[in-house]
Amino acid sequence: MRQGFILAEDEAIKLHFSGLTVADDRDAARPVQVFFRYPEGETERHYPFITIELIDIVHANNRQHSESFLYTDRAGHPNNLNYWPSTSSASSPPLAGNDLYRTTEFTPVDLLYQVSTFTRSAIHDRQLAAQMLTNVVPFKYSSIIVGADGTSRRLDLLDWSTADLLDPEAGYRKRIFRKIYTLQMNSEITTSALIGLKKVSTVSTTIEQTN
Repeated sequence: MRQGFILAEDEAIKLHFSGLTVADDRDAARPVQVFFRYPEGETERHYPFITIELIDIVHANNRQHSESFLYTDRAGHPNNLNYWPSTSSASSPPLAGNDLYRTTEFTPVDLLYQVSTFTRSAIHDRQLAAQMLTNVVPFKYSSIIVGADGTSRRLDLLDWSTADLLDPEAGYRKRIFRKIYTLQMNSEITTSALIGLKKVSTVSTTIEQTN
């Protein structure tokens, strides 16, 4: 399992699109390969396949709060820090000898991905489009699990389009059926490390008057 900002999200989105199949007269369950970017010449590719590209990272100002602190302790402090973005759970922070831990509020960002499907037949193209729009990235209630931090994120379908092209390997005489999906995944970036704090053990209520 990959940990770290972008690495965890990349792994999650590849897993999200893995395991798809299409059917035809020769194969009842033809697997669909998944690649990051279009596979190079040395990579063996079999149609149909899917490519994934991270095309932008945007500061999500609409989800940004005013500057505040988040707290936790080893038992799970009730004040609002219950995970650590894309790396590990904050319920067992990697610090010792402290009662309480504090960090500044995370910075919200949106990761924009472009996912493309490539097929050599219209029937495979239609089958993949149907699966994508009904189960994989539906228009409503679409989500994705990021295993590195155990979160369920929004995965919004912003746009999809047809972008067929001619196959250069076939002398530009055959068509490659292509669909392009633009997706947005919610994420957060840590802005400071966990800082160890000590709880107040006693409070003095004695008031001294000086001349």
